[in-house]
Parts: sequence; structure tokens; C-alpha cells
Amino acid sequence: MSRPLPPGDPVRLGPYRLSARLSETSAGIVYLGVDDSGRRASVAVLNRGAAGDAAARDRFRAAINAELPGVGRFPDPAPGEPAPVVAAQPEGPAPWVATSYDADQAERAGAERFLDSVTMAGSFRGRRPGRRRGPQFQPYWLGAGEPALEGPPEPPRYAPPVPERSERGLVAALLTLAGILVLLALLMLLLFACQPKVSEPPPPPPDPPSQPVPPPPAPSPSETSRSPSPRPSSPTPPGTPTPGPSDGEGGDDGGAL
Repeated sequence: MSRPLPPGDPVRLGPYRLSARLSETSAGIVYLGVDDSGRRASVAVLNRGAAGDAAARDRFRAAINAELPGVGRFPDPAPGEPAPVVAAQPEGPAPWVATSYDADQAERAGAERFLDSVTMAGSFRGRRPGRRRGPQFQPYWLGAGEPALEGPPEPPRYAPPVPERSERGLVAALLTLAGILVLLALLMLLLFACQPKVSEPPPPPPDPPSQPVPPPPAPSPSETSRSPSPRPSSPTPPGTPTPGPSDGEGGDDGGAL
């Protein structure tokens, strides 16, 4: 019973475009593939756990090499024979093998038989009848069901639309920034309004008016006539005694000589 490819499965392996899952085992997954010519094939690929185990890869490669002579052809097998190998890639990060596929012959063994060789003849696909004895083999990667991929997944061909949440976040950020700017402007206005006003110094007093100094009064003519004019001193004749202070006083005591 085939089912659509779940998310994470490869969409192409080699020349085959994968369209559905046919089956799944503990070692890998079997896909329904179609090549460019429209021929369908059963494509088996190891899962990530088996692809990371060197021993599992060797068993898978050995099983493929044993049937490689038919690679590249789509022969018609005899009834009851397994489907022939038409393409294979046992190397690389995602080893795979493809066999011819016919939906009318579902009982014919397809590519899933190569996965059975990886798990030691399918000993983990179910319990066998009878009592088991001895140690049992169980790989450490059992349970890793994701298919191995050939490379990183292809990027989307179109750019995803920008989610609406990011637009709302951008608008909210712009509004927040505008609010911060308005708040800063108000704080600046309050800061300038609270500063004390500096009064201007008073103007200097005006200079007093200058008073003219009156000139000194001119002397009158009467005062000029009253003041004695200096006379030139007459020279004293030689031989004339000059009267001293004691001459007048001693004239009375002495007579004429």
C-alpha cells in the first residue's frame, strides 16, 4: 500500500522522481519512482542510521554488486524471479538501488530485498516461529527511520511572504521611538522653563551737567592808583656815612667833634 511522501523525504534520487512510499523497513525506505521516459521503478534507499554504519553500507553494496549485470536495462523477468536492477548508486551519503516495478506483480521481490540483506536477512522484521537461542544481533542505529539525503534540501523557489507579526512589530517600534522623542522634547522645554531669569544690570547714572567757572574780577582804577609804585633806589655818594641804628640814639650824648 503506497502513501504520499511525508515532509522531509527526498523528491528525487538519481534519474527518478519520487512520488510515493511503497514500504519501509528498519534499514531504509522503498519509494515509487518515475524516470524521464515515464518508466516506473522501485527505489530503495538506506535510512540515516544504516547509511552511517560502515558494515551496513558494505552489506548493501555487496548485495547490489551481485546483481549489477542487469543495470541499465528493463528486461522482462521470468515469473517468480525477483525484479532486476535497473540503476544503483551504492556510494555517496545516500546509497540507493532501483528495480523495475509492475503493480500487477506485487508478489515479485523488488528493491526491498536489498534492505533485508542489510538487516541480516530480515531478522528484525518480525519474530520467527520457534525458540531462539544464542545472542541476538541488533544494530545500534535501529529506529532511525529518516531517509538519508544526497545533499541539503533545495531552497524554496519563491520568497515566503513576510509575516504580519513582523509588520506589527515594526509599527510598534516606530511608535515607541516617536513617543521617546516627544518625551525628550517635553523634558527640554521644562528644563529651560525652570531656569531662573537673569535680570539685566541697571544703566549707569547720567553725568552731572558741567558748571562754567567765572573768571576772576578785574581790578578797579582806584585800587590801581592807591598802590605805590616802586621807585628806583638812588646811589649813595662816596664818603657819606650811612646812618645806623645807634646813630640817632647817641647824638644826644656826644657833642660835635
